[in-house]
Amino acid sequence: MATITQVLKDHSPTPRFRLRLSEPQKTAIAFLAPALLIFSIFVLWPIVKSVRYSLYDWNGVGPLSDFIGLNNYEDLLHDKVFWKALKNNCIVVIWSLGTQIPLGVGLALLLTRGLKGSSFFRTLYFAPMVLSEVIVGVIWRWIYQPFFGMANAALVELGLDKQGWLGDEKLVLLCILVVATWRYLGFYIVIFIAAIQGIPDEYYEAASIDGANAFQRHRYITIPQLIPTIRVASVLMIVGALKSFDLVWVLSQGGPSHASELVATYMFKEAFSSNNWGYGSTIAFTLFLIAFVLAITFIFFTRQKKDV
Repeated sequence: MATITQVLKDHSPTPRFRLRLSEPQKTAIAFLAPALLIFSIFVLWPIVKSVRYSLYDWNGVGPLSDFIGLNNYEDLLHDKVFWKALKNNCIVVIWSLGTQIPLGVGLALLLTRGLKGSSFFRTLYFAPMVLSEVIVGVIWRWIYQPFFGMANAALVELGLDKQGWLGDEKLVLLCILVVATWRYLGFYIVIFIAAIQGIPDEYYEAASIDGANAFQRHRYITIPQLIPTIRVASVLMIVGALKSFDLVWVLSQGGPSHASELVATYMFKEAFSSNNWGYGSTIAFTLFLIAFVLAITFIFFTRQKKDV
């Protein structure tokens, strides 16, 4: 026969699970909490609000009353200007990956060889990053000025005809891509220089002992060691190219005839020029999804390739 103590023990409530954190974990949470709060207020919350606005036909003033569901997204699928802007964004991404990564790695290799004047060239290449995109845009707009700009002056000296540059539908996007490369190349050169300097010298010494020449050392040591840095730089480049705005707006405002229109400039026009905040929010959230999916996909496939 069971005693009273055994009965009470068998029917006692199950102890609740309690999350116990160590002191280092509590310290980490305390330090991360302010950053997470700021990130939530200025990044996550605006994304949520953007999704909400995209479901309304709203002019940015007054209450949200005209709920239209997914009509803005349906209109976006049939918007020729949006698809042209997205195409231009893709061109910017491909150009950036195809020029800035190879040039950045190549120049970083040259500048880490201890050549005379390498410090000067490092400063020279990085100098455009010190300037804001607005200032860079104003400088290059004067360079591309069709009547007395430096670009046309150089063509005249070479005996060539003047060009419309930013006013030419066939040239305007290329002109902007050249400016963007000039602006950001120094940033990636610095990143690759830091990565190259972090490679242990023992690798090169062992390769030299085995008879490897300079080309073989870079091919089998430097480039493989740079792959993680190249991956990070590529993700930054993809996201940055997709959300480009300032430089394009100052140089051409997406013209002429949407020839240099990007998704961000088109979003700005719809929201702030046409007062169509609902549709502008639709474009903004769609751009966020595209950038997020492309970045995650790129990271996934590059990791898979490395693992294989």
